[in-house]
Amino acid sequence: MSWMLFAIALILPWVWSGALFWGTNFSLWGLVALAWNLLYGYTGLLSLGLGVYFALGAYGAAFAVIYAHANFAGALISGVALASLVGLLVGWGSVRVLGYGFVVVTLVTALIFYLLALGADALTGGEDGLSFRAPPLSLLGLEFNVSDLSVRYYLALAALALGWSVVRWVVFSPLGLALRAVRENDRRAAFLGYDVIRLKWVSFGISGALAGLAGAVWALSKEYVRAGLFQPFGAFVAAQPEPDPLIAVLLGGAGTLWGPLWGTAILLALRELFILLWPHGYALAMGAIILAIVRYRPEGLSSLFKRSSSPSAM
Repeated sequence: MSWMLFAIALILPWVWSGALFWGTNFSLWGLVALAWNLLYGYTGLLSLGLGVYFALGAYGAAFAVIYAHANFAGALISGVALASLVGLLVGWGSVRVLGYGFVVVTLVTALIFYLLALGADALTGGEDGLSFRAPPLSLLGLEFNVSDLSVRYYLALAALALGWSVVRWVVFSPLGLALRAVRENDRRAAFLGYDVIRLKWVSFGISGALAGLAGAVWALSKEYVRAGLFQPFGAFVAAQPEPDPLIAVLLGGAGTLWGPLWGTAILLALRELFILLWPHGYALAMGAIILAIVRYRPEGLSSLFKRSSSPSAM
C-alpha cells in the first residue's frame, strides 16, 4: 500500500497542477514530522529543538553553494552532514537529561541557536535571510533546473520516500523494538540490558539527520534561508503559516508510520482554508486543535482506523 501511494504521488502532477506547490510543502514538512515522530513517538523524547537541525541542513546547503561553489549533490550532503554532526554532539549531552529537563534543554538549545543566528546577521542574513542560486541537479547525465516546480516536487518526494523508508526500517528492526522499550519504561529497559543512553542518542542523531535532509532540500528548492528557521517548534505557528511538525504528529498519531503524514496533510489543508477565509486565524486554530487532541483524542486521528500503522498493531 505504501509504495502504491508513492506511485500515485508520482503521477499526481499530471492530473492536478496544484500538486506541484502543495505536494512539495507536504513532502518536506512531512519528512520533518517523521523525524520528530521517531524521536517522540517511538523513543519517548519530547524535543522542541528539532527545528535547529532543519535550519542547519538549510544553512549547510546554502553555505556550500555560496562559499564553496559546491554542486547540487555536494550542497545536499553538506547540509545533511552539518545537521547530523551537530545533532550527535548536542544529543550526546541532551539525552543524559531526564524527564522535563530534556524538554527544557532542547528548547534552550533552539533559542541559543536562534539568537546566535540573529546576532550573526552578516553571516546568516538574520531575519532578512540570504538568497542564492542553487546549482542544477545532475542525474544520469542530465541537468535539471531546481527553479522548475516539477523538479522541486520530485526532489521533495524523493527525500520523503527516503526518509519514510529509513524510519520504517528503524521501526521494524531490532533497534525499533529497543526504542519502544525505552519509550515504555527506560528503567525497565536498562534493567533488561539495553544501553538506554546510546539508544536515545542514536534516535536523536537519526532524527537530526532526517530533519537536516528536509532543510537542505527546502533551502535548495527555495534558494533562500533565514534565521527564523531556528525557532523552536510551536513558534512556527506565529512566525510563518507552515504546518508545525509537532502538531502534525500529535494530530495524526504519534508512534505510527502514517500518522505524521496524515497530520501534515490536514494542517496544510487548514492553512489554505484559513488563508482564504481568515488569514490571521491560523495560530488560533492550531491552539484549538492542540486542546481538542489532548481532551478528546490524545492518541491522534490514526486511532480512528482499525488497522494501525504501528508495528504493535500489525
